[in-house]
Amino acid sequence: MDDLGERLSRLEDERAIMETLYRYGDALDHGDRDEFLDCFTPDAEYEVRMRLDSSNGFTFEGPEQLGAYFDGHTHAPAAFHKHVTVNPLITIDGSAADAQSYFLRVDSPNAGPAVVLAAGRYVDRLERGEDGRWRIRSRSCEVENL
Repeated sequence: MDDLGERLSRLEDERAIMETLYRYGDALDHGDRDEFLDCFTPDAEYEVRMRLDSSNGFTFEGPEQLGAYFDGHTHAPAAFHKHVTVNPLITIDGSAADAQSYFLRVDSPNAGPAVVLAAGRYVDRLERGEDGRWRIRSRSCEVENL
């Protein structure tokens, strides 16, 4: 029975981690600042690297800088885009986890047809908080085209 309980706990953790990954994009796309910031630990680091231009990357640390990133980003209804996260590969070690996933950012520029504006990979380190929620401690966003 212990084995079954451990397997169930692991599945619940994986599902909760995926929910955090999905909530990030939904909050960013629809302008929910509080939900966006709640995807991260208070000491989170977020690095964006451009594969085609490595000099064009940037890093955010902590809620103030992450909030400024959010505030400078477009949101519906001013701009309709979708951050799509797929193929999450998750490894859990106690109250910490590593996740790798692919992302697409789909935009409809000038109300025209939807196009893939950016694609790449997220490499995340997550932590389970005292409240039981999984949050991103560090994220490396590797943008492959933009």
